[in-house]
Amino acid sequence: MSMTLVNLNLVKKDFSRTISNIASDKQVTRDTDYYKANIGKITSVAEFLKNDRLYQYAMKSFGMEDMIYAKGFMRKVLESDLTDDNSFANKLTDDRYRKFALAFNFGNATKAAQSNAQRDDVIGLYTQSLSLENDQVEADTRYYNATIDSVQTVDQLLSNQRLRDYVLKNFGYDPDRYSYSHVRNILTSDVTDPNSYVNLIDTSTEAGRVEKQRALNMVNAFSFNTDGTVKNGKAQTDTQKAALTENYVLTVPINRKTPSAAAVNRTYYDVKIKAATNVTDITNDARMWEITRTALGLPASFLKSTFENIVTSDLSDPNSYANNQPPATKEAYTAIARLFNFATDGTVTAGNAQTSEQENTVLSGYNTHYDDADELTLANKTKSYKNNIGVIKKATDLFTASNATILDMTLAAFGIKKGEFTNNQLLQALTSDLSDPKSFANRSRDTRLVKMAQDFNFDSKGLITPPKMAQSEATVTETAKNYIIQKTRFLKEPELTTAKKKAKDEVTYYQAEVEKMKNVDDLLKNRRVLDVTLVAKGIDPKTVSNDFLKKLFKSDPNDPKSFLNTQTDSRYKQIVASFNFDAKGNLLQSGTSAVQDRGHLQSTVDNYYQNELEVKQGDENPGVRLALYFERKAQTVTSAYDILGDKALLEVFKTTYQMPDGFSNMKIEQQKALVEKKLNLSDLKDPEKVKKLIQRFSVFYDMAADQAYAQNSFSASGDISADTLFTLSQLRFGR
Repeated sequence: MSMTLVNLNLVKKDFSRTISNIASDKQVTRDTDYYKANIGKITSVAEFLKNDRLYQYAMKSFGMEDMIYAKGFMRKVLESDLTDDNSFANKLTDDRYRKFALAFNFGNATKAAQSNAQRDDVIGLYTQSLSLENDQVEADTRYYNATIDSVQTVDQLLSNQRLRDYVLKNFGYDPDRYSYSHVRNILTSDVTDPNSYVNLIDTSTEAGRVEKQRALNMVNAFSFNTDGTVKNGKAQTDTQKAALTENYVLTVPINRKTPSAAAVNRTYYDVKIKAATNVTDITNDARMWEITRTALGLPASFLKSTFENIVTSDLSDPNSYANNQPPATKEAYTAIARLFNFATDGTVTAGNAQTSEQENTVLSGYNTHYDDADELTLANKTKSYKNNIGVIKKATDLFTASNATILDMTLAAFGIKKGEFTNNQLLQALTSDLSDPKSFANRSRDTRLVKMAQDFNFDSKGLITPPKMAQSEATVTETAKNYIIQKTRFLKEPELTTAKKKAKDEVTYYQAEVEKMKNVDDLLKNRRVLDVTLVAKGIDPKTVSNDFLKKLFKSDPNDPKSFLNTQTDSRYKQIVASFNFDAKGNLLQSGTSAVQDRGHLQSTVDNYYQNELEVKQGDENPGVRLALYFERKAQTVTSAYDILGDKALLEVFKTTYQMPDGFSNMKIEQQKALVEKKLNLSDLKDPEKVKKLIQRFSVFYDMAADQAYAQNSFSASGDISADTLFTLSQLRFGR
């Protein structure tokens, strides 16, 4: 066995211990501790390049010691916009520079008031609040019906907050801003007494007249004596109660027409249509006309007279109004006429305006169309929100008139009433540092304010920042790119096109889902996202169980004995660190290092240890360093050009396949052809085949070293000594 292979196996026998020994080296420890403690203080490329200790640590981590001197060049790399294919780093053939730039963020992260996921969260919560409004109306009405009959005095009614609010909302009073005595005096008024409280309300102004009518409506809705007791044992008659609850269902929900309101209207229509004796019973009743028009899908501008002409048409007469229309209009009008049974003079006997089938058709249409206007309003609001949230640059922009829709929807989404908080209080909540228990939102102990702040990205000055996501933008970009590379390595057409499309679809899913994640449990429930991160790191997901992943992410990263920290494969630690979850598994609210997130910091440190190991081994045996480097880089090779463009990889290839000295002088196309002929590149995806390749390299490397040693000895003495021959044999046969 070759000595290179022997030494390599010794290094890898207990690789974690070997790396641990490197990490515990005093100088390595000092440099690493300094890097961890200070990289977060860097705020600009200039600061980074000026700090030689940090800069050199990072350059060594990426194996670019030979470029440490080229600070001007590296500045261009770090300032590159990696989303631009034509940026400096992206146009360099050596991918190490792009990866170096990806590991840092010098102001290139996208800043936005909201990410797409945050925006969709607010819109989703707003939409949900509309549906919950109906649930609340139904619950309040059930409670009212079940409780009002037990009320025996006005004070008993007004002291029950839920009953009181139900009544006040019914008559347009704000439950949070009303006068107890005013309402009590109304309910105990005798409307037949000209000197009663209600009748003495000043009507000299429009506001006074409106208030008196509201007061009269309220007192007539109940049956209280002037002393506040109930009449005939109940606060309301059945008729009064039915009218009040119906009015509540129809008028209290302010954002849209609810299914409960639609049900009440269907009942109303059923009663009225059965009693109708003339078409004017529909058109002169505003509510009936609204229900009918909506059911038929007619616009709000549709004339009542046109409707009357349609439903009084004699369809057997070709000259009737409905029949005497252009073809498309005729078809629509005759369909409407067939739903009613009015005579040409508009009359009908009670009970015959519609058959049951006709009525059901109309009511079915109402079920379909009753909320069309509200759906259109919601669609317009949603469109406005999406179009305008992107132009928000500071928190105060939310409080301008042009962004009223955004603010209104946001407040409704989180159950905050208009006026409940001042604009200044809302601003303080939005600019709160949620990682600080003393911040305004946290001190308020109002979860609504906290959740609202979580869905926006403002700093303490109210300026927009990069969104707080489960992974940084740089990590998401890098993971997506690496996933596609791993899934399409060495494929040829037509398999390449198919695999690339599938990989891109999976990456699109991954990017969207990562934005939505708020805790580690969200991640652990989504194996597709986890699989993308595993593949991107060169790990086969089939070899990783859900239980294993759960143990990794539930481990304490600060405990050296935790499950995570005892893994021999450092890639798992890098994956866990790449997600921005705190010790409790929740999304970090304080963000990460200004220029490097946790995942890239971990990778930088791990790569530094690996590089130090390779350098140390290279001092003793350059072949071991080359072997370790090749093994590490094999999973990133995607073409022959990756090997030809990397001196170390090329050296391994040339040695392994005994390439002639003039190999590098050939045309690049010839070199590429030879690489592909000698080496099946797809074998680099198989760890066992890479291992065999390393073994072959080690043998030929040692043979070349033996020959060089022999030549040097022969050149020095003119002959080869017995001792030299013995030494060569020992090396050759591993004795």
